[in-house]
Amino acid sequence: MNLKKNLATIFLSVTLLLTSVSSALAKSYTDVPDDYWAAEEIEDVVTKNIVPTYGDSTFRPLELVPRVDWTEWLLRALGLAQAPINTEPNYYDVNRSTFGYQSIARGDQFGLIYGYTDGEFKPQRFITKAETYSILSHITKDTDVDTAVLSQFADSFDIPDWDIRQVAKDIKYGLYVNYPDQKYLNPNRELNRAEAAVLLARLMRALNLVEDQYKAEEPAPVEEPSEPKEYLLSVEHLDDWGRAVVDRVNITNLRKIILAKNVFKVSFVDSFNSTKHQIGDVIPFYFKKDVVTKEGTLLIPANTKLYASIEELRDKKWINKNTEVYLHFFKMVFPNGHEYPFIARVLNNDEGVLTENKWLKPLEYTVAGAAIGGAAIGLPIGEHNGRSGDGMAIGFPTGAGVGLLAGWLTPGVNYKARANEDIFVELKVDCSLDNDYVTTKTTTTREEYVYKK
Repeated sequence: MNLKKNLATIFLSVTLLLTSVSSALAKSYTDVPDDYWAAEEIEDVVTKNIVPTYGDSTFRPLELVPRVDWTEWLLRALGLAQAPINTEPNYYDVNRSTFGYQSIARGDQFGLIYGYTDGEFKPQRFITKAETYSILSHITKDTDVDTAVLSQFADSFDIPDWDIRQVAKDIKYGLYVNYPDQKYLNPNRELNRAEAAVLLARLMRALNLVEDQYKAEEPAPVEEPSEPKEYLLSVEHLDDWGRAVVDRVNITNLRKIILAKNVFKVSFVDSFNSTKHQIGDVIPFYFKKDVVTKEGTLLIPANTKLYASIEELRDKKWINKNTEVYLHFFKMVFPNGHEYPFIARVLNNDEGVLTENKWLKPLEYTVAGAAIGGAAIGLPIGEHNGRSGDGMAIGFPTGAGVGLLAGWLTPGVNYKARANEDIFVELKVDCSLDNDYVTTKTTTTREEYVYKK
């Protein structure tokens, strides 16, 4: 009898051990322990292919969520990830080469998520909890809401005015997350991947609350891709020169994607004088050095050419208005001849134009006026009461004042640059580079890539 009990105990132990091992092996990520606060929801969204893991078998629960990622995951949770795309999104910073373009197009088509008032979608901006609450409220059925429910949270006053009713509705439906302190919503904090998993898991368990227009009637069939499926391998970063809003580069199995808002230092190939050019002229630039991520991945080799067309040329005017040159960067050509779209703008100043410093001419006139005034009054014919020292003391400030006034009131100066002189440029849309650097089909005329200012 004891032998039977012992065998039963051993069998049970082995079964539990194998089950545990099997469960561990089934996970496609290794950085979320079983007792993690969002472990159940993370496993749920990963198992259902809602939120992907990384190529190094990690989930990275604390990593923040870009807007484009949230859009794609939400589409998957609602069963709309394979829906046909009937319209194209109309955002200044999105085109067909943008990472996640299809998700942005579907999200816009179904009215799940919108862009900003400046006409941009900002796909790589990290989404905030307040934004996700607004989206979840927007797609769920209307219900009577008492905003007094928000008083249970110590930071309810931090909820944006435009989001108060929406958050209250989400609280009623249980579509919110407030870890680790239950008394705080932290509505303006950026959403991390663990919180996204919790919200999406809860949404999938409450699909009956979602308006019919925002969900698939039945699960869409999984389509076999006609070409290799793209997936993210790693996220790397560029040196932003202290100016970039974004420094991120997505490395996928198919390409390297330099995200919009990254900043580069490029150089004039030839000397430039605004008086010798007109609208439509194409100006060549080049990269002096290899563009390499901080993690060591080569993106753009040294001596790659970059081409920009003159979109607008505003001549100098009175009251010290300098010439302004508006450039539109539209392509780059690698030393081996491969071409890629490179849609960018000048970032030397807030206006995004090439122009001389407004203080340049007034300072030059001031110095010249001071020198002339001092020299003239210092001469015998200009002595003040027979004392040249006093004359110079009066002459310098007088001449400087006249020079400064002349510098401000006269027309400004033309824009000039030396060969090899550096300027900064900012990407307007994502720049996609094939991993094997195969020539991509691009149109190199500036009209193909004109962007709205």
